[in-house]
Amino acid sequence: MYIRINKQKNKNGSVRQYLQICRTFRVDNKVRQQTLCNLGRLEHLLENGSVDNIIEGLAKFSERYFDRIHGQGSSSSVSVLWTKEFGPVYLFRKVWEKLGLGRLLRKIMDDSEAASQYDEAIFAMVLNRLMDPNSKHYIFKQWIDTIYAEGLSDIQLHHYYRALDFLSEQKEKIEEQLYGHLTDLTSLEVDIVFYDTTSTYFEGEEADELLAHYGYSKDHRGDRKQVVIGLLMTKTGIPIGHQVFPGNMHDTKTFGMVVGDLKKRYPIQKVILVGDRGMVSEANLDQIRELGMEYIVGVKLRKSKKAQELLSIRGPYKKVLPNLKVKSKKIDGETYVLCYNPDAEERDRASRQVVLENLQSKLDELGPSGLVKNRAYSKFLTIEKASAKIDEEKVSNDEKFDGKYAIRTNSSLTDEEAALAYKELWRVEQAFRNLKSNLELRPMYHRVESRIRGHIMVCFLALVMESFLAYKLKEIGCQTSVKDILHDVSQMKASKIRVNGEEQIVRTELQGQANLAFEALVTQAPPRVLEKNGAGTKLASR
Repeated sequence: MYIRINKQKNKNGSVRQYLQICRTFRVDNKVRQQTLCNLGRLEHLLENGSVDNIIEGLAKFSERYFDRIHGQGSSSSVSVLWTKEFGPVYLFRKVWEKLGLGRLLRKIMDDSEAASQYDEAIFAMVLNRLMDPNSKHYIFKQWIDTIYAEGLSDIQLHHYYRALDFLSEQKEKIEEQLYGHLTDLTSLEVDIVFYDTTSTYFEGEEADELLAHYGYSKDHRGDRKQVVIGLLMTKTGIPIGHQVFPGNMHDTKTFGMVVGDLKKRYPIQKVILVGDRGMVSEANLDQIRELGMEYIVGVKLRKSKKAQELLSIRGPYKKVLPNLKVKSKKIDGETYVLCYNPDAEERDRASRQVVLENLQSKLDELGPSGLVKNRAYSKFLTIEKASAKIDEEKVSNDEKFDGKYAIRTNSSLTDEEAALAYKELWRVEQAFRNLKSNLELRPMYHRVESRIRGHIMVCFLALVMESFLAYKLKEIGCQTSVKDILHDVSQMKASKIRVNGEEQIVRTELQGQANLAFEALVTQAPPRVLEKNGAGTKLASR
């Protein structure tokens, strides 16, 4: 018996290869061939490690080959010299190449010699954010030695810091060119752009005074100086730009600055900017209109008299989703939309009941003193001289807002479309959560402005790569989260082994749904043997 590769041509000229087990025999002194078994498409068998499984399975029935594979017997030996992280390194190198980031960075850099070092330093920092966020010094000293990625170990510490300076200097050019490439890769739609802000604080010594200031901390760390970060994201969940502001700048001011920047930097004919309540001022809205842009913004329903006119609209709500219904009214040339969530109404009612029960017990026990300053309690109280009581009229008025919020827009979207667009603002909030948890944006130890901006740019690029992978997974119908897919990918390790004196680097088997990540990127998983006798292909580097 023997192994045969059966080649078949497709109509487009490409070739399919099938692995078969065959035998030869004689009939009337003529040699005949017979196919005993079709094992399947060769590339598929190699991709998922089936060939190795077949070999090892058959080797159990051959003492000589089983001993060779498993290092048994007097003349065979197998030893593992090291094992390193490999799966995410290989996968994100493919994402890096798909996005054209290496070519983009080298094109912007004039010095070709420096480019080869700095673009790899940037990739190493971005990769570290995605895998095991650490300081630049730790990346240089320890982390690089834990991953299988040829070429990255040649980067010196000063390359990392100078690469941060480069990212800070060329931030706008990088974002603009990346935006163009993303448009080609994903049919990027920017008819609706979401904007939100977050803050991140500093640890240790004093940071650059131009950026680091005390301000409203979304990390609840008012004792630390911080910076404010604004993020622009498309409705498909892919970031297209970010801005870094001083830590004491108010959201309304950041919004105004981003609006002008968006129109200036990106070739967008028509865009609807979506922002959260408290994000915009009337001056911001005037600026958006002057630039020929449209907006969908949240309204503080309890504080806006115009928005409260919606509460008196008669007639049924229009159903958008099971947990979203809408009503609208034209007011002074804008459309105000009242959004109602029945589930949120139940939660608001239950929460208020708990507050009222606690309030009554505290009134009976302590009296009004000390309760007036508590906002959750005082809004339900009527205070007369030294006494206080729960005001049922205030309670009744509060019930009107249960499960409701309002938005305003000057766009031509329907009420339902505007409500859904605003609801999608959670993508930016989720991106910030990823930025702070998965990528560990905070806390920061950089002191110089260029390094601070460079560090945030590294985190932004990591977020773009992760978001692009999520987009591609969704394209192939994958319902599993990126986090779970990456967990499976991370189980693929690279090991350097010595078999009978011969050294080679091999990868472990794919686990779980790891292969979906490679399918989404239209690329194959790496071969089982990565290097042989130290002369393999540099799979994990450029």
